[in-house]
Order: sequence, then structure tokens, then C-alpha cells
Amino acid sequence: MKHLNQLSNRFRNVDLNLLKVFYAIYCEQNISKAAQMLCVSQPAVSNALKRLREMYDDPLFVRTAEGMMPSPRAQELAQPIQEALRYLEGTLVVEDRFRPETSNRTFTVALTDYGEFYFLPRLVRKLAEQAPGVEVICLPNAGASLAVELRAGTVDLAWDWVRIDDQEYFCEPLFEDDGYCLVRRNHPEIEGELNLEQYLAAEHVALRPTRSHQPRIERALESGDLQRKVVVEVSHLTVLPGVVANTNLIATMPQRLAEFYADVMDLQVLKNPVYDDAVIVYQMWHSHFAEDEGHQWFRRLAKQVVLEDGVPGRREGSAQVSSGSD
Repeated sequence: MKHLNQLSNRFRNVDLNLLKVFYAIYCEQNISKAAQMLCVSQPAVSNALKRLREMYDDPLFVRTAEGMMPSPRAQELAQPIQEALRYLEGTLVVEDRFRPETSNRTFTVALTDYGEFYFLPRLVRKLAEQAPGVEVICLPNAGASLAVELRAGTVDLAWDWVRIDDQEYFCEPLFEDDGYCLVRRNHPEIEGELNLEQYLAAEHVALRPTRSHQPRIERALESGDLQRKVVVEVSHLTVLPGVVANTNLIATMPQRLAEFYADVMDLQVLKNPVYDDAVIVYQMWHSHFAEDEGHQWFRRLAKQVVLEDGVPGRREGSAQVSSGSD
């Protein structure tokens, strides 16, 4: 009883909402973004941070050019506070088990435009059959901030070619695709097959590299000290086929997507002559969702959608995959 009284005295004036503010600032490293995450005003977050600093007798977060960086004390507190919030949230769960057929849960996913265009419709169809009340919010791939979004819980599940190399996160290979090329029918120089000399001599439409991702074809060309003639750059893979259909340009893209557009737009799809190893796409989530039953069900469903789609087949007239490497 004495111990319980001591705990009561120690925490009598502690507002547990302060822990939510702490974790929001830790994840976002920005007062304004933390306020948006918590749906409160910026002054409210600033005031809460002041109280937190008094409570722990530490600056906790220091303003720098990169944002509100956690102090050594804040780094020590982050994991226990995250766990405490998760346990508290667990006490509010009404149902013991997740039931997809009656759930009204919303899952937020960050996909590449490839995943959004090709696999999302298949996933939505599965949800309509198995969990009609479940909603999905699809965000563009967050790139460099993806790990932060997953840790903060603003993104439940992400697909990306670049895996997060951190023990806080789970990454599983989801699918892989070879790199293929799209060329219009009746191209004046290319018909039925494409060799390296033709590839390098032709003009290309290409996916624009970003700060967080360089397309596989660009890395392969660099490693071989090769250079192609890019005359048009676009921001989304799904734009490439339309350009190819109306020009003599070549586009390099994942096989599933290339074969889909080849059928729709009557294009040639040919194995690219630069590299022959497949690109792996990973499904990733933060460890705080590891034991979440609803999250487990959702990521299994996403993986099932991919498995049912199968492995893209080889096309007649396409160049065969060689056994060599770059």
C-alpha cells in the first residue's frame, strides 16, 4: 500500500497526454508537424513541450537546421514512452479479436505508382469480398521520410524497392520483376529484339531519379560505364508507355507493367540488354504493428494479392534472359 501511495503522489499531477506530445515531436522532429499529427494547435504543442522539459528537467528537443533533434535523455525515453502508449491503447480495444467481415478500420499504405496502378485495384477487390467495411488510404511513396511515417503510425504499410535497414522495421520480399523495354510497333530501327548497341544508340524516355531512389537501369549503366541518350524525363512510371506509343523513344520499366501496356497500346515489349537481375520490391512495417492482429491480416491479404498474380511470363519475340551478370 505504501508503494501504491508513492506512485499516486509521484504521478498525481502528470498529464498522460504529454507522452503523446513527446512521441509526436520525436517522430516528426518538427513542432508544426507534431501538432498536425495530434490534431491540435502549434501553441498547444509548444506549451506541452515546456511542461515536459520541466517534468524531466531536460531540454529533450533542441532546435537545429535539421529540425527538433532529441537530446540524449529524449533518446533514452523514446522507446519506453512508445511502449507505454501502445499498452495504454491496447486497454481501449473493445473486441478481443480482429474480425475483417465486421471491421471499420482504415489502413494507410504508401505505394510506388507501380504498386498503386497495378496491385491496388486487386487489393480493393479482395477487401470488398472479405472486409467491406475496411477502408484504404493510398499515399504516394514518402521516400526519405518513409521510416518516420511508419514509426509515427501515419503509414501502416509500405512497398518500396529500397528496404529500410533498421531493426525497428520488418521488411519482407514481396515480389520481383525483370527490367523490360517498351518500343512502339513498326519502329524504324527496332523490331522483335533489342541489343546493347541499339539500346545505347536510341533515344529514351526515363523515370526521373529522386533524392531517395535511383532507378535500377541508371545504376546498371553506371556500373558498366555506359550512358544512354535520355531526351525526356518523367516523374511516374505509368507515363512512360504513352510517350513510347507516340514516338520512337524507348522506355525501360518492370516486366508486369511493360506487358500490361504492351497489350493495351499494342507496343513491343523486349528484354533490356543492360542487366538481367530482377528488382525486388519489399513490404515494410514498423515493429509496433508486429502483434497487431488487424495489421497481420491486412499484410497477409496484400501478399496474397501478389502471389495470386503470379510471375510474369516470357513473351514470344522477347529477348531471353541470359545467365550472366552485369
